Amino acid sequence: MRSNTKKKLAFFGIKGLPSKGGAERVVEAIVNNLSKEYDIYVYCSHSYSKDYKGKNIKLIRLRNLKGKHLFSLSLSLLSTIHALLFKNYDLVHVHNTDVGYIIPLLRLKYKVIATSHGFPYKREKWNKLTKKLLKISENIFFQFSSFTTCVSKTITKEINNKYKRNTQFIPNGIDKPNYLEDSLIFKKYELKKNDYICFAAGRIDPTKGCHILLEAIKNIDNKINVIVIGDFSHKPDYTQKLYQMADEKVTFIPFIENKETLFGIIKNAKLFIFPSSVEAMSIMLLEVAALGLPIVCSDIPENVSVMEGNTIYFKSEDDKELTEKIEFCLNNYEEILKKTEKTKKWVLKKYKWKSICDEYKEIYDSFISSH
Repeated sequence: MRSNTKKKLAFFGIKGLPSKGGAERVVEAIVNNLSKEYDIYVYCSHSYSKDYKGKNIKLIRLRNLKGKHLFSLSLSLLSTIHALLFKNYDLVHVHNTDVGYIIPLLRLKYKVIATSHGFPYKREKWNKLTKKLLKISENIFFQFSSFTTCVSKTITKEINNKYKRNTQFIPNGIDKPNYLEDSLIFKKYELKKNDYICFAAGRIDPTKGCHILLEAIKNIDNKINVIVIGDFSHKPDYTQKLYQMADEKVTFIPFIENKETLFGIIKNAKLFIFPSSVEAMSIMLLEVAALGLPIVCSDIPENVSVMEGNTIYFKSEDDKELTEKIEFCLNNYEEILKKTEKTKKWVLKKYKWKSICDEYKEIYDSFISSH
């Protein structure tokens, strides 16, 4: 007789919930969409995570070491030990190749689904030794996992060529974004609707390209303001560089945890600039498009494969071409807005979280049933 007891899934590889960006956003979407189907456990840092209220979603909050490198290492290893010694899951799902080293340990007891969110060693924040270790961890990630997926179509092809695996491409998605116009924030930063260009990122580092935007706006005839939103704590030297580059038109706003408030600021911008030089598949890019805002973004393959021909591109890291594209949008704004409305409908139809999470469910059920 088949048991009605829900199967247990465990998630590894993120700092915690609620999400602040990156893989956390993906895990949050999966657990919210599939919590009725499974009992879900999410391993996370005690210091990072707050209580997360979700039916059938349990946070296992572990105390871990502090420090740029020790944080992730200690959290992932302690999570693995806890899962091996004290739990009995039906399946585990590991996110991010930088924790690939825990997969051989988890395989002692579990089948492991593993999702790549890009190549972390391509980001400038790591030194040569760390990048080498990240590449080793990536190799382990793909060699020892039971099944692999990737959020980027272009990176999936690269992975399959490199590791000779049948990695499945499953894109990131979105729900229709809600937004809140917080009058206190608008007053505090003297924001006027439709009077500024917006840049926003979870964790701001050089690969996000904010410096490209600040360089580009120096040559714009239009005296439009620029709003930069994000967590500036990750690269202090880079943050200082941004402050030095900025003029009186630029306003820096610290990371806004409430998504509706963040979207309220973005929604009321005239343009959104997305100048990243390294991405996997940006959820932010999708959400801004779903808000109906014109976007100018870098032409890296990861962006082009996501947005296809439905936005305006500039040559990555070319601030002069970015200047030209911003001026074009400002000078032809009504025409751009008509195209943006079509893009909004296209994004909401193509990248629904519900249908994307159903793809993960199909994989989960396949491996659970063969257990």
